[in-house]
Amino acid sequence: MDEKELKTAIPAEDQTRQALQRVRETEERARQMMEETRTRTAPDLLRQAAEEAEEARKKILAEARKQAEQLKKEIVEKARAEARTINQQAEDEKSAVIKTAEQNFNQAVDRVASRLAELVESRKVD
Repeated sequence: MDEKELKTAIPAEDQTRQALQRVRETEERARQMMEETRTRTAPDLLRQAAEEAEEARKKILAEARKQAEQLKKEIVEKARAEARTINQQAEDEKSAVIKTAEQNFNQAVDRVASRLAELVESRKVD
């Protein structure tokens, strides 16, 4: 090789070495960044997942409470309606019993009065 070729080959090799060195440095920085991301991101992701799970749990609990309260209101209202119906039926039965008792009482009074009248009549004769 002559001197001119040698001079052009050396800078080309230097440029190649420098380029390879920059590639290696870049690769090393990329590895470091990936490792850093992995070590930072994993705890952050876990924390974020835990926060999201807690939020979901709170929402589900709130919805469950809301549904339970609604169900409770429906059950109480149904029980009140049934109680009103039962009370009305009891009042109706009570009125019917009182009416029957009044009729029977009047009949009983009439029978007792007529029996007493018979007794009084039978005693007058003696």
